[in-house]
Order: sequence, then structure tokens, then C-alpha cells
Amino acid sequence: MKIKRICDIYLYVRIVCAFIVSGQTFIKKVVSIQTKQEIIKLNKDISISIDKYMDARTEKFGLTAAQGIVLLFVAENGGIHVSELKKFVDTSKSTVSATLKRLCGKGFVTLEPLEDDNRQKRIVPTEKALRVKNSLSREFADICEELFGEFSQEELNCVCRFQKTVAENVRRCFKNYMETEEK
Repeated sequence: MKIKRICDIYLYVRIVCAFIVSGQTFIKKVVSIQTKQEIIKLNKDISISIDKYMDARTEKFGLTAAQGIVLLFVAENGGIHVSELKKFVDTSKSTVSATLKRLCGKGFVTLEPLEDDNRQKRIVPTEKALRVKNSLSREFADICEELFGEFSQEELNCVCRFQKTVAENVRRCFKNYMETEEK
């Protein structure tokens, strides 16, 4: 009888220990998921806040932040093909087309067909674009300094490395998801 009682106690202790360990694992997973969800929310909030702030700062040039980024890329490269811009901004053709249409309408760029292929266009900065290029570039540099000036280079490198990994994961997951949804 004594041995059965010892076995029962031993079994009870093992069950309790297993429950505690599995409970701790469960708690760790819940905390980990909550932290990951918080990071996603923070990244979304940061993205929205940066967009709003940069839009406010570029308004004096008659541009949105996205238009300013595109304009600088075009102006700094002395003109580019639409396909190069598409790769640079990594967005849909319709978004690129809409941005270019607005920049053309505001007189910042012109679209010129290529001599060997009329379907392809070259984006050329106008004089107006070249006049605002340096000021716009300084504006973006000032924004970066305001947002990241308190960080050391090591901290910036670390955050950048983490963000690049997350960005690659998002692209990969999205691509995989879209491929499985198409089937």
C-alpha cells in the first residue's frame, strides 16, 4: 500500500511538473505572439506617421512624400526608364503610372518614348524638378536626422538589419500566399 501511495505521489508530481512546463511554454508562446503582434502594429503606426510627417514637409514643394522620392530618384539619375522606377519603388504598375501622371501634370517630369520601342518610356526631369532637387534632398536629409539622429550607427545598422529581414519575410510570405490562392 505504501508503495502504491509513493507511486501515486510520484505520478502526481510528474503530471504537475509536466503541466507547469507546458504552461510555461504556452505562456512563452502567448507572450511571443503578443510581442510579434505589437511589432507589426508599431511598424504600421511608424509607417503611417512617417508618411504623414513627410507629406506635410514636402507640401511646400507641391508634392507628396512618395512623389518627392520618385522625383529625386529621377532627377539624381538624370532620367530613367519606367521599368527602372518600377524596380526602385517596388509597387504596382498602376501606382507608378498614377504617380508619374501627377508629376507630369505638375510639370516636374516628362515622358519620352524610346526611339527603338515606342511602348517603353523614359522619365525625364524638367527644369522645375532640377530647381527643387537640392532643397527636396535637404528636406529628406533633415527628416532622417530628426527621426534617427539620437541613434548610434551600430543601433541604426541593427534596426536596418532587422527591418530588412522582416521585409524579406513579408515579401516571401505574400508571394507564397498569392501563389497558393491562385491555384
